[in-house]
Amino acid sequence: MNKFVIIVVLFFSGFLGILEAAPIYGNWSGVLYTQSIPVQKNNPNLRQYTLDIQRYLLTSYKGKYVQLITYVVKRGERYTISIKFPQDGVSRSLIFTGYNPFASSGYAISYQNKKYQGRYMLYRINFSNSRESKYENMVVIVVTNKPLMPFYLRIQHPAVPDGIVDARHPNPGDPAMGAYFWGTIIKHPLVLK
Repeated sequence: MNKFVIIVVLFFSGFLGILEAAPIYGNWSGVLYTQSIPVQKNNPNLRQYTLDIQRYLLTSYKGKYVQLITYVVKRGERYTISIKFPQDGVSRSLIFTGYNPFASSGYAISYQNKKYQGRYMLYRINFSNSRESKYENMVVIVVTNKPLMPFYLRIQHPAVPDGIVDARHPNPGDPAMGAYFWGTIIKHPLVLK
C-alpha cells in the first residue's frame, strides 16, 4: 500500500512538472517577420479582413504596422497563449477580438521593450471564449511602430493552470532578471462577435 502511494505521488509531481515546462518550450506559430501591414486608407492588404476590422484599425491604429492571425477557440473553453519576441527596443501591442471589434468584448495589452542584444521576452496569457460568443474564431491583432518586427505566438488547449501562469518564475528569455511575474489571467471570458 505504501509503495502504491509513493508511486502515485511521484507520478503526480512529475505531471505537474510537465505542465509547468510545457508552455515554455516547443513549436511556435504565427511568425511575423515579413507580413506587417501598414495601416493606411485604401491599403489593398487590409481588404482581406472584415469591414469592421478595417474600420477599427484605421480608427485606432492609423500609421502603425499590424498583422492579424485567426485562431479557433471553442465556446466555454480555456486557453493559454504564449508570446515571444526579441528585446529589440520596439514596443508591441496585442489585441484579442472577434470579426467585429466594436461589438466584441475583447482584450488589449501592450509590452514596453528595452534593447538587449541576444535576449528575448516571453509572456503567457490565460483566457476563455464565452459561451455567449457568436463565433469560435478569435482574431489576434499585433501592432508595432515599425514594420517587419518578429513576434511569435503559441496557443495551447487545455490551458496551463492559472496558478502556474500567475506565479513568479525566472523568464527563460532573460534569466538575469531572476523570478518575477510574466503571466496574465483574463478573468472575464471574451465575447467574440
